[in-house]
Amino acid sequence: MRSRKHAHIVLLTLLSLLLCTMQGCLLKRVDHTPYTQTDYYRATLQELGQQPPVTGESDSLQVGWAKVNITPPAGSPLAGYGKRRGLRYSAVHDSVWVRTFAFDNGHTEVFFVSLDMLIAPMTVTAELEKAYPELGLKPGQVYLSATHTHTSFGGWGQKLIGWVMAGRYSEQIVKQTAAHIVRSIQLARQNKQAARLGYGEAYISRLVRNRLTGSLAGRDTTVRFFKVEQASGKTAVLATFAAHPTILPSMDPVLSRDYPGEFVDQLEKTVDFAAFSAGAVGSQAVVALHGDSYQSTAAVGQQLAAAIKRKLPAVEMQSKVRLGYSRHRLFLPEPQWRLTDNYRLAPSLFHWLFGKYPTYMNSMQLGEVVLLGVPADYSGELLPELEQQGQPVMVTSFNGGYVGYITPDRYYKLDENETRAMNFYGPQSGSYFTEIMKRIRRSYLLKGSKTTKL
Repeated sequence: MRSRKHAHIVLLTLLSLLLCTMQGCLLKRVDHTPYTQTDYYRATLQELGQQPPVTGESDSLQVGWAKVNITPPAGSPLAGYGKRRGLRYSAVHDSVWVRTFAFDNGHTEVFFVSLDMLIAPMTVTAELEKAYPELGLKPGQVYLSATHTHTSFGGWGQKLIGWVMAGRYSEQIVKQTAAHIVRSIQLARQNKQAARLGYGEAYISRLVRNRLTGSLAGRDTTVRFFKVEQASGKTAVLATFAAHPTILPSMDPVLSRDYPGEFVDQLEKTVDFAAFSAGAVGSQAVVALHGDSYQSTAAVGQQLAAAIKRKLPAVEMQSKVRLGYSRHRLFLPEPQWRLTDNYRLAPSLFHWLFGKYPTYMNSMQLGEVVLLGVPADYSGELLPELEQQGQPVMVTSFNGGYVGYITPDRYYKLDENETRAMNFYGPQSGSYFTEIMKRIRRSYLLKGSKTTKL
């Protein structure tokens, strides 16, 4: 998510002055207590200890996939930029979809869901959880993600900030989107066939820049992907990349998937099905090769697809695949949305503006790869610490919740949008999130060869 730099300060100042005169000042000092000494950290560790991942392995694997059009009617609001102020779209350049994979090895069944949306919204997540019991699923079995296009539809955000970023709330949009996701899960499940799975990586540095520091360092230039081959001969690709899909003009009233749409369309000229999810997009900007135009979205998508196509023939495929999943409650500190360097809004005012939602970390194991789903714009600069554990890792953002930007702690005092306006939970969010993610990943290693049936 993005907002105009410092635009929140004007709003917060006015609100703070009003509330201070009415009922006492609702500002607090920024809290620098080490997170390892806090109750929220201990509560999260307790949650991790009580809920180890469910994993299972067998000699067979079945995989299915499906997509469902989720484009709402013209006149629905766009999501992605606060300056739109509820701008509604009047034309469709390319429709938006939910794309879903179903993985089943006889012991464990998991679903990977990618939405052509800014995020997987909290309101949609809540609606989905009403439907999971009828599908015979637990929430942890459904791994939500989004492409993070800033030119898809809104209407799903509540409270004041939800309206600013995604337009006026529409219960109909939320219910319809959830219903389309449920339908995609059902179809993917129906389409399962015996299959093989493999993992690969490609590299394309020219399409990514670090927009936070401007440095050539601190970029995640890896395209991570899974290749699937069904017994029927059909093939599919599931891929992630970290550059923000923000190529297109913010004030054009046109619905589009941005470069991820061109990416999957190009891949589907070679394979039967493709899906894309935003990776660790924090601080990672896309390099628009031809300005803010559809020529740029096409060029970026085509180059990403070409990078994968070159690697596909060499991917090692397996039918004996360990599958796993987990979903852990993530306890957070008090909100620390800053008005100045040293003062933040009181939690009650933050929740009045944003709402208050449960927050989770999701994970999924596909073979030797652990996927980690984060409710945030998680910074690509933090990935090397996760990758040091040796096992392949794939991080995706926007897993059905949203808590702002998670950036390295050393950048906390930078006067930038990601570290000021969009840092919601304080100076140690990067270290805290990364430690929890490392612990979750390690828990899959500790499961070893144990098999847990559903």
